[in-house]
Amino acid sequence: MKFTSIRRAAVIAAAAAALSLAACSSGTAPAGNGTDAAPADGEGISIALSNGFVNGWRLTLINKFEEAAEALKAEGKVSEVTSVNAPGENSATEQASQIRSLMLQDPDVLMVIPASSTALVPTVEEACNAGITVIVLDADMDAPCATIVRNAYDVWGEDSLVPALEAIDGSGNIILNRGVIGSQPEEEFYNRQKEILADYPDVNVVAEVNGYCDSSTVQKEVVGVLGSLPEVDAVPGCIGGMGVVQAFESAGRDAPVVVFDTDGKSLQFWKDSGIDNGSYAALTDPGQVVAAIHIALAKIAGEEVPQEVVLPVIQIGEDDLDYWLDTLETDEFASYPWDEESVTAALDAINAGDVAVAPELK
Repeated sequence: MKFTSIRRAAVIAAAAAALSLAACSSGTAPAGNGTDAAPADGEGISIALSNGFVNGWRLTLINKFEEAAEALKAEGKVSEVTSVNAPGENSATEQASQIRSLMLQDPDVLMVIPASSTALVPTVEEACNAGITVIVLDADMDAPCATIVRNAYDVWGEDSLVPALEAIDGSGNIILNRGVIGSQPEEEFYNRQKEILADYPDVNVVAEVNGYCDSSTVQKEVVGVLGSLPEVDAVPGCIGGMGVVQAFESAGRDAPVVVFDTDGKSLQFWKDSGIDNGSYAALTDPGQVVAAIHIALAKIAGEEVPQEVVLPVIQIGEDDLDYWLDTLETDEFASYPWDEESVTAALDAINAGDVAVAPELK
């Protein structure tokens, strides 16, 4: 038996013991660099995905994961695929227990979309110490043994504001639509927007609303403040454009420049409404999970992979609308078509100190 296999078996046995003693054990294994697990000659790698909670965006991510993994399975590059969602309401404790259960399956690669970027660090380190290649998705986690694959929230904040400012020629009144206030992504998102607004003295933020990156929530929030506000030219921020437009319509006002969600339903609403005032869509990319699979394959193959891989945010302008409407189902979110070639190009760019570029739309 290889040293990696012995080491993995020992750590997994410890995890099994912990599960039998306390299903919610948090684990305290020290951080390590991990050992990239190599499958036996002629066999594909086994991949497990642990997801912290489910929403529409995450469902698209999970579907993309399963589609890509099954395609690679047909090519012989992947042997087994497991995808599980943690029970409960985004509980780190429950997800930690779920991850330990997945470790008992001895996967070569474990992908984690964490319920908490801090509480799950010890559990991720346990998996690393078991010789499993760990990929953390859609989060910035202080776990050097894992590879982080994510979009940058400050870049998302920029992409969710600058096109609106350009559409109103850098002058006018805006409502700033906040996300989940207090969360790490929203803090980076909002701080970047404040930095940008400091360079636009002719733009007045007449209100801030807490839209939670949800169309129905931001609609209620905008309705609550709109009656006391002057003319509003744009409502940039954390998506929800359909709800914003509906709030303005109910108040008898013209639609401002908004940021639409990237799902088929929202984009169809955009097209059907005939809004051509510079509105756009911007959101993180659920296709990052496909990129992450190829990153894991590259890492196991011994290729140079940075500890953090930051990928571009989805951006949809009016010129791209028909393409995405022909591509997406109603509840599906837009995602870049990552493949081995585009991921290799992204890794080469990052290793050279450049920014990764999104793959061309197909």
